[in-house]
Amino acid sequence: MPSANTATRYAYDAFLSYSHGADAKVAPAVHRGLSRLAKPWNRPRALRIFRDQASLEASPDLWATIEAKLSASRHLVLLASPQAARSRWVAREIAYWKQHREPATLLIVLTSGAIHWDHTARNFDRTRTTALPPEVFGWFEAEPLWVDLTWAGSEVELTLDHARFRQDIGTLAASLHGVSKDELDSEEARQHARTVGVRRGLTWGLVFFLVASLVFGVMAQTRGDEAERQRKEADGQRRVATVRALLAESENRLVDDPRTAVRLGLTAYSVRPSTETRAALVDVLQRTPYAGASRGPDDVGQFVRRLSDDAGVLATAGDGTLRLWDISQPGQRRLLHRLTPPPGDVEHIAFSRDGHTLFVAATKGHALWDIAKPAKPRPLPGLPGATGLDGGGFGDGDRTLATVRDGKGNSGRMDLWDVADPDRPRRLASVTGVYDAKDVEMSPDGKTVVSATGKITFDEADTGKITIEHGSGMTVWDTSDPARPRRLGRQDAWEGALAFSPDSRTLISSHARTAYVWRIRPSRAPQLLSRLRGHRGAVTDAGFRPDGKAAVTLDSEGSAVRWDLARLDKPRSRGMLRDGDLGPGEDVAFTPDSRYIREVDSRDAVASWRTDSEPGPWQRARTVADPVAVAAVAISPDGRTAATAGTRALVLWDITDPDRPRQLSVLRGFSESMTDVAFSADGRYLAGGDGASRVILWDASNRHRPRKTATLRTRGPVASLAFSPGAPLLVTSGNRPRFTGGIEGWATLWNLKGARPVETRSYTLKSYTHASVASFSPDGRLLALPGAGSGLFDMSDPNRPRHLKWDPVAVLQQDTAFSAKRKLLAAGESVYRVNGTSLSEPVIELPDAPGHGGRVAFHPDGNLLAEADDQGTAVLWDIGDLQHPYAASELPPLDDSVDDVAFTPDGSTLLTGGGDGTLRLWGLGPLPAAAHDPKRLACQVAGGGLDRTQWLRHAPGLAYQDLCR
Repeated sequence: MPSANTATRYAYDAFLSYSHGADAKVAPAVHRGLSRLAKPWNRPRALRIFRDQASLEASPDLWATIEAKLSASRHLVLLASPQAARSRWVAREIAYWKQHREPATLLIVLTSGAIHWDHTARNFDRTRTTALPPEVFGWFEAEPLWVDLTWAGSEVELTLDHARFRQDIGTLAASLHGVSKDELDSEEARQHARTVGVRRGLTWGLVFFLVASLVFGVMAQTRGDEAERQRKEADGQRRVATVRALLAESENRLVDDPRTAVRLGLTAYSVRPSTETRAALVDVLQRTPYAGASRGPDDVGQFVRRLSDDAGVLATAGDGTLRLWDISQPGQRRLLHRLTPPPGDVEHIAFSRDGHTLFVAATKGHALWDIAKPAKPRPLPGLPGATGLDGGGFGDGDRTLATVRDGKGNSGRMDLWDVADPDRPRRLASVTGVYDAKDVEMSPDGKTVVSATGKITFDEADTGKITIEHGSGMTVWDTSDPARPRRLGRQDAWEGALAFSPDSRTLISSHARTAYVWRIRPSRAPQLLSRLRGHRGAVTDAGFRPDGKAAVTLDSEGSAVRWDLARLDKPRSRGMLRDGDLGPGEDVAFTPDSRYIREVDSRDAVASWRTDSEPGPWQRARTVADPVAVAAVAISPDGRTAATAGTRALVLWDITDPDRPRQLSVLRGFSESMTDVAFSADGRYLAGGDGASRVILWDASNRHRPRKTATLRTRGPVASLAFSPGAPLLVTSGNRPRFTGGIEGWATLWNLKGARPVETRSYTLKSYTHASVASFSPDGRLLALPGAGSGLFDMSDPNRPRHLKWDPVAVLQQDTAFSAKRKLLAAGESVYRVNGTSLSEPVIELPDAPGHGGRVAFHPDGNLLAEADDQGTAVLWDIGDLQHPYAASELPPLDDSVDDVAFTPDGSTLLTGGGDGTLRLWGLGPLPAAAHDPKRLACQVAGGGLDRTQWLRHAPGLAYQDLCR
């Protein structure tokens, strides 16, 4: 054991030097082990160990504090690892120790990597040693003994109860105590025996006096407590078992019954709110394409239902009623208007492609309405002389309407009408003797018409044999000259689907469970290209995506199949969309933005399906923004423009269509690689900074030709830029080399109010790491500017910033971001709550913080936090529930670093830029809404929670709850 003189000379027996990122788990375990091994019963610890996170007090000068602790320590214990070998702090601590201590006082504990001694060179082998800082090489004259703890990283718990850990800690403790390992083991045994004896004596003494007074009360209380404990334990076990069963069943039903899958996930989260159940519910909401269904009053009887081409309006007719419904929001419907249908039974409904005209055919009449304003429809004159129509379809820019009237045998009729002036329709042509005349569809360009019938009639001759009198099929007509329609050919067997592609070159028809893809050519019969198979029931309808490269087919089982038509001769199925609650499908269509597919069934339910149903964020677009790298990304406040900072230029992009970003302009004038870019709060000004101590300001009012307004010279290479949201103020920050070694952080405030920017304040941050990212709070009142000795500034008076206190350990982080909606500040892996002009203790500590140079960004609603690093990964954290944060999704890993992340103001898209020189736009789908309030989104999608019968089946033993009330 150390002598009393030695013990009083130093405040600490050892100073732990390590990498926080590599040994956050091992360092505390070593600290505890050395403090407790061979501890005398009457002393609080066996050895006094200094470890920064456990022992460091607040100080404005972090290095001065660490230097004082090193001076007060008898030994330096280095936890060696590759990360420690690269750590600037570890290097400084070793350098100080070499200057003031002997090699024998440095003890090495290997936690990862490798250490090899070269006996010939009498030094560590530089080619094979990866775990030691350069300062250690050449200091030892003979091979030192080190403790190998590389095995400890895979262990769940490291305590002195772990035999191998106790053995290795004993080796290290013997050196610190200055005794042999055997002596230390003997001392440990002696102290343990003495401690046990003392504890026994005290315990028996207390027991003697307490037993008599407590025994009877304890017995009674114990029985009651035990019963209550068993009841709670049984209830908890039942809940855990039920929740796990609910989550498993939710996963099983995700494909065939998505509505029930969402309800089961919702029930699990409501019964037992936890990180696991929240993550499972958000995952189900992300993965299912199901977006909800609405049900109207017309769920029985004979009805005709039709979706508008933009899938935003539904027309339903039957029982003497005709209704128009707004279905533009998934899972919701709103009655727009009630109309009086024409006399007789309604046979067919058709919308013009622009949605402005509605045509209804009935057995005893027809009607046309102007529904440019669906809430205020206006009746239009009918088609002169037309009676008993069976179908109709618009084409030629909605200037032409084709109608059919069925007849016996081949006595059907087809008419073409000029409806360019809807108040004065006139007949263009009439064709009689039409065999297929029950349904009709006109191509968008008006040059092709398909008439069709699914009618099959039989004739029983005198011989008793049954023959087909009329068979189903479709006839294709050339209507290039609408006054003289010409029959091109007929195809036998038709039933249900007729849909033209937007370019009029492709047609989908159907019969039974197969859909057919046809090439439509001018003045020639259609050519069969391929067959679409995979339906469980007869195909009833089809619809093309607005770009014509994909389609969806619907069947009598209520299932829809998505098709990739990039190659019409080899279509690929993109999966089936199915909800077990839906009846036979009647109509299907894409929304104009292609984000949703909507189908209406025979029970009057309208279901919406997302087309972006990837299990996580998916790449909407990727474009090369720089030949080398993109260091930073910024988005204008209106969300229309993105800016990327490259190696020599700043590029502006039009991201109005996130699927097709378009380059607007290239801004040059930088002599070195750019480091950051920022838009002002009003979007007018744009600033870019580079590594040559230069910031250039542009007036970006004209996105195509921004105008340079000023060039600022800064105190060193620029690391970050930040505009104040409430004042004409720009903050620039960075770092510059120190004459005495290391680097020095700096920050400058610029007043932009006048014609020329004026420097108003300048700060030295005294940071020994790379300069941090500056950021303003949404109201502009706070400025986060991390760096030892700085941190927060009160910017209520921009002319007199007031320095606020911040934990000097926390502010060494490199990346910061304020939430626009929630009072939160992210600094690396820590998230703080902002209280006025102060910060709380971290409310969240995220594991796996971004590596060197990483960035963080809050989603506009504050419930998602994006975190990127230089290893090519970016993680989206769900922090909607601060008690249960978790990694909700991770972008596919990239081959190079992800240097910046930014959300669009509407929250639908995430932009990333990085070391591969690309700008990527990622669609987020329902993730933001799920992170904001998963329970609310689940209720909206599923249309409610489990009913009582379903609850009894899936959650037996638990009291029923109406979760969406």
